[in-house]
Amino acid sequence: MDLTSVFAEPLVDLGSQTPEFAGVHAPRSTLGLAKVGVTAQFLENAEQYHRAYFDTGYWNLLLGNALAAARIDGSPRRIIDIGSGSGNSVIPLADRFPDAEIVATDISPQLLAILRDFLRKRPDSDRRFGLVCVDAMQARYQPEIADLAVGAAILHHILEPERVLSACFDALAPGGWAIFFEPFEAGNALLKFTYRRIFAQASEGERIGPGFRFIERMLDDYKRRERPRSDPAYRDLDDKWMFTRTYFDRLRVEQGWAELVTYALNVSPTGLRDQVTVHLRLGAGLTADALPDWAWSIIDEADASISDDLRRELAQEAAVLLRKPARGWRA
Repeated sequence: MDLTSVFAEPLVDLGSQTPEFAGVHAPRSTLGLAKVGVTAQFLENAEQYHRAYFDTGYWNLLLGNALAAARIDGSPRRIIDIGSGSGNSVIPLADRFPDAEIVATDISPQLLAILRDFLRKRPDSDRRFGLVCVDAMQARYQPEIADLAVGAAILHHILEPERVLSACFDALAPGGWAIFFEPFEAGNALLKFTYRRIFAQASEGERIGPGFRFIERMLDDYKRRERPRSDPAYRDLDDKWMFTRTYFDRLRVEQGWAELVTYALNVSPTGLRDQVTVHLRLGAGLTADALPDWAWSIIDEADASISDDLRRELAQEAAVLLRKPARGWRA
């Protein structure tokens, strides 16, 4: 794949400096620069992160729904995947669009090396895929070189997500779509208040148990994300953002996008219970029995108090779709 037609600056194969990263490229201007705002789980601990979060089946389902919402029924000629990691969205995109070129980008060369090893098993590896290690805020693409940009749970890790959206706008051809999947503040606010209620009712003896220690860590994580964006400590957070539709609508106007679509993911009558279960498993390796029945009763009570319509508005996670204007389009 000819990556020189994609990026607006020269690229270097990282294998020339570190053999284990052979086949992963990076903009020459970024060589030797510190990776700001990214934590060890994506770098030194990349293999552990891959084992915990790699799930192409789940992302294939989400992508299918988003592509339908964007009314994409043809095959894009080129796709830029942002925050590709070890391939959660790259692999489903490759299978859905067998003729498309896919540029996989990520700040972690370790995760891209895992993806490289997987892609090498495919007969179309050299022709269709390019791997580029770049900070998504600093990526400089050639104009109008892609039809689709995808980011699977990436923007909330980034200090200035608006810079990523601006780069996508420049890289997309007229009428192209940018698709992201991100945590939203509204649904997480309800979950935060539920966690607070549970922790407040727990006895001192219960609070030393692993389930309640995890809830305490979650509450601390929510609290840290409330700090001002100007706080220097903010860059050291892994999960930095929880978004609102208002935020993306403001960027739609400022950057000139023609259309914004957002919708809640995983809408369910037991949405809070489901999310707590996922938090326990991924955050601490715990099962549901780490919390007592009375805590689950509080969670179920909160779930039961929400109407089906409100579940769609109080998204814990949401798809965010932005369409670049077609040529000749006027607001």
